[in-house]
Amino acid sequence: MKRSIILAFLALAIAATAQGRFDASIFAGLNMAQIDGDDAGRYNHPGLRAGIGTSIDLGTAWRPVIELAYTQKGSYVSQYDRRLSANYVEIAAMISYNCFDDRLRLAAGVAPAVLVGAKVTDSGVIDRLSSDNFCKVDWIPVTIAARYRFTDHLCLDVRWQNSMLSVTKENGSGTYRIFRSNIGAFNRLVTFGLAWQF
Repeated sequence: MKRSIILAFLALAIAATAQGRFDASIFAGLNMAQIDGDDAGRYNHPGLRAGIGTSIDLGTAWRPVIELAYTQKGSYVSQYDRRLSANYVEIAAMISYNCFDDRLRLAAGVAPAVLVGAKVTDSGVIDRLSSDNFCKVDWIPVTIAARYRFTDHLCLDVRWQNSMLSVTKENGSGTYRIFRSNIGAFNRLVTFGLAWQF
């Protein structure tokens, strides 16, 4: 199922690019992730983010952007030797603004993500109860991104992402977003990567 979604998205991006009103890109980068509400406040969990994307030329500097990516999130709590790892497939939907002769693209939007797998370990021992406590979907991760094009094709990608709803099922403790009643654990990450734009 996931493979067919990826292939369909790739075919759509290629077909759209051939029509000239769309561009397509492949990208890969390094996540530095954190889970807010886990008693550690650092971007201390490295992970991979890789995928494909496309944007639509509206004839202005504004462009809708859609991306499909595999991304690794989580955190590490050193005082407990506790590692939280969560892998997702995300679909980012953003609006972007191109400036500086289309060299710089600034974008913002959301990137809902479906959980592929989660693992929590304490001193190397798997905590199955905590591993099963992750929600199947991270519904509203807010994303802010910037892409700088060095050449006609090679780009630098930087982005920041922050979940607005808790990514764990039991939310009796942790921190909160916007409202004090919205308590739990929240993915937060910064990504640095490269993209090849067609």
